[in-house]
Amino acid sequence: MRLARRLALLALAPLAVLPSPARACTISAVGVAFGAYNPQSAANDDGTGTINLACPTTVTAPVVALNGGLWGAVNARKLKNGSFFLNYNLYTATARTVIWGDGTNGTVTQTLSGGTVSGGTRNFSRTVFGRAAGSQNVGAGAYSDTITITVTF
Repeated sequence: MRLARRLALLALAPLAVLPSPARACTISAVGVAFGAYNPQSAANDDGTGTINLACPTTVTAPVVALNGGLWGAVNARKLKNGSFFLNYNLYTATARTVIWGDGTNGTVTQTLSGGTVSGGTRNFSRTVFGRAAGSQNVGAGAYSDTITITVTF
């Protein structure tokens, strides 16, 4: 049986958890926080977030996809503040070379394995690695995006 659940991932804020049916996974996430961005610096601004799943023990390899956010492009995400946009992306590992997306436009999904079993629930946790490229001429303020997490199992 293949089921999918969705949840919004905010790039700079904590996330809400959607209720799930008894036979589905529960998703929670900590949004990627980039901290203070210096538009005069050529250095990339990196941050991390976390995706957590609590699933029935029968779920052993859920597949996690991340959409393109409010901008809609999985390989060219943008954080927004009013009329300003800050280019960034989400990656599968600390090297930040493989974009975590939905499997389109050169991006990949992630299959989670293992997990820890506790009281009839299998728990998975995965780090999301974010990067905002340096030297972007943007205005001051809080930038954000909303990413939808899709879990198929």
